[in-house]
Amino acid sequence: MDAVWLRIGWLWVTGVVAAAQLGKMAALMPLIAHELALSLTLGAVLVSLLEAGGAVTGRAAGSLVQRLGRRTGLLWGLALLAAGGLGGSLAGSAAPLLGWRLIESLGYVLAVIAAPLLIIEEAGPARRSVALALWSSFVPVGLALGAVLAGLAADWLSWRSALLGSGLVALAAFLLTTRLPGRGGERARAAGAAGRARGRAWALAAGFGCYTIFEVGLLALLPAFLVEQAGASPGKAGLLTGAASLATVAGSAVAAWWGYRGGSLRPLMAAAIVLPALLLFLVFREQSALAPAAAAAILLNAISGIVPGLAFAMLPAAAGSDGDLPAANGLFTQFGAGGSLVGPPLMAACVTPLGWQGAALLGAVASAFCLLLLMLAGRPHVAGSAALENGP
Repeated sequence: MDAVWLRIGWLWVTGVVAAAQLGKMAALMPLIAHELALSLTLGAVLVSLLEAGGAVTGRAAGSLVQRLGRRTGLLWGLALLAAGGLGGSLAGSAAPLLGWRLIESLGYVLAVIAAPLLIIEEAGPARRSVALALWSSFVPVGLALGAVLAGLAADWLSWRSALLGSGLVALAAFLLTTRLPGRGGERARAAGAAGRARGRAWALAAGFGCYTIFEVGLLALLPAFLVEQAGASPGKAGLLTGAASLATVAGSAVAAWWGYRGGSLRPLMAAAIVLPALLLFLVFREQSALAPAAAAAILLNAISGIVPGLAFAMLPAAAGSDGDLPAANGLFTQFGAGGSLVGPPLMAACVTPLGWQGAALLGAVASAFCLLLLMLAGRPHVAGSAALENGP
């Protein structure tokens, strides 16, 4: 493996470290809530605050990365993640813990905006599609690792030790990134601080937001469905949901392979959106048997995992120029986080009047908008750029 791929691999690791902060709090929340006497609502706020930060500050964080430079933005992100973990481990009540979690939120947004921009810079046009497809797997991998490792650390030691450990891991990632050789990531800052998101970038970001409404809504409701309708125990439902989430990594691998072989993205994108929407009606069936429902959910996620890889690969062409990439990526992050926030309650609201098939109907509607918007984002410029036809 050459040095470029090693650097790209490390940048992916920094994304996994950032995404691990999403999973750790969900695993630790029962213990934290018990010790600090937190309400269920406040506990949920602590869990979702990272995504809420992205939904609110994504575009602003993109502009900040534009001014700081990509490498500096990533280092600041990792430093804030380290500070949030270390400080949170010392929190004695809800207020300081919320404050440290807010700091983590800003660190997360900076890291996940800066790292893919550095990957684009490192990879160059020849490797860009494969590298960004690899990057798209950072959330499911990081979320799973964060939940598992934090849970184990809490079982062996305490939740404070788990938060301390997460801060130390982020600190180690910060220190190692300072030693990372490469192009420095400062080229975008020289291009000017007035980066903007073009029309295609808005369509790409909105389409990805529709995807996260579908995907995160499914994963949020799947445990409750498997318990209520398929007779699974809570532990088994959680395990199967985790398996479904990790199955998206297979889709990232398919997207990377497709980008490597240079195939047309349009038919693969359509299949990766339409087939999961149809499979959703097999998952959310009233009084469903456990094995078929779980198998359909895992297959659904393996196919739909192709979408983020292709969407990230489309980002440079949708942005239009190197100087506009931070703004476009910030918008992409903001819509993705916004979809993750509204997806679960929106899907749950459809279940109440329509039954579980209501969740499938919402997923189908979100998928239709996702397909339309991503196809619009991939339309070639008049000058002849054809992101969806020939890859970015």
